[in-house]
Amino acid sequence: MVRQGILRRIPYQESPKRHEYILTQKGLDLYPIMMAIVHWGDTHMVDECGRPLLHEHRKCGKDSDPVMVCSVCGEPLSAKEVHTHPGPGARGTPALKALDISKKKARSRAA
Repeated sequence: MVRQGILRRIPYQESPKRHEYILTQKGLDLYPIMMAIVHWGDTHMVDECGRPLLHEHRKCGKDSDPVMVCSVCGEPLSAKEVHTHPGPGARGTPALKALDISKKKARSRAA
């Protein structure tokens, strides 16, 4: 993860030599992804003892769950409520070809 620029390795002791690992901005940008995985585990893998960790929102002081919301209207997002379409960088990419195949299959099922 250091080579990928997600963590920065910083020495904090010389004898014996020890390092701490600090998140870079690239690493901090992974936070929503990691929290989504944590939430999935809390929902589907927790036992009768409950969640192993709780996440307190510092601003309000309450334990909270990570939720994905629309960046425009603030409403919660679910997979069934999101439509994917090509963006400006999609020309000729495998993602664009997969979307075209998906649309053709949907049209043939509807017919």
